[in-house]
Amino acid sequence: MRRFYRIFVLLAAFSLLASGCRKKEETADARIYYLTTEGNALTTEGYNWKSDQVMDRIDEVMKKLKKPEDTVACTSVIPSDVLITDYNLEDDRLEISFSQEYELLDRTKEVLLRAAVVKSLTQIEGVDFVQFRVAGELLRDGHGDVVGYMQGEDFVQNTGAALNSYQREDVTLYYVDSTGEQLVRSEVSLRYNSYMTIEKAIVERLINGPDEEGIRATIPPQTKLLGVAVKGDICYVNLDEGFLAEPFSVKPELEVYSLVNSVIAGGNCRQVQISVNGDTNISFRGQIDFSKPFEENMKIVEE
Repeated sequence: MRRFYRIFVLLAAFSLLASGCRKKEETADARIYYLTTEGNALTTEGYNWKSDQVMDRIDEVMKKLKKPEDTVACTSVIPSDVLITDYNLEDDRLEISFSQEYELLDRTKEVLLRAAVVKSLTQIEGVDFVQFRVAGELLRDGHGDVVGYMQGEDFVQNTGAALNSYQREDVTLYYVDSTGEQLVRSEVSLRYNSYMTIEKAIVERLINGPDEEGIRATIPPQTKLLGVAVKGDICYVNLDEGFLAEPFSVKPELEVYSLVNSVIAGGNCRQVQISVNGDTNISFRGQIDFSKPFEENMKIVEE
């Protein structure tokens, strides 16, 4: 019932995506995201590439984001006083630098800006992740944590007034018992921003570790989450090299299935594909093959 409700909400949210800018999208190569004239939701305009080069396409999107066509009823998500000072592509990761005026954006406008920029740019083949800097420093959220690399799938479509609201979900997370021999369940009331997917919220909470005494974290605390995306029945979780840190006093199997079991239990997937810096060609701690998605494993969970 909970999953049906979530699907219903997301479908309803999609139906509310404003139509003011929808232009020639039937034949468009991509969609550029803008603000509605009310300034509290996103809408799109179809766009056809002028170049087949990745950097040229990034330039095209950047220019379009700053200036919608005069004939459409929408406005740029990037205020005129917020400057894009630089951007750099390395492998499939794009880093964008903004001027200090970015810090003055209110909560709703800031999240809408992020969603529009990331969702517009990650349609370019060769751009899978986007990271922001503001006045030279990595962008941080309201809790002071680095936002890190983002994907288009990180932003659900309820991009109106709900951006300032939070959801609460009761989920089961899997940590390690005090002996380090098996996984144990931890029932958690997870509070997360409405623009974030439940799968991403689960992984972030796992990285932060348990609040209960007598159970232990399963993911090295220096691990950074680079992205979470759900496509079909598979959740793709991309972590940085901190996940490979050694020494770490948890069995590799427990590390992996803590993540897999937690995401499947609370999310909308049946399998989890783990990658490190986008790479799945990994033998995790020399024991576990990351080349294929993992299914739930309850044999190693305490009864």
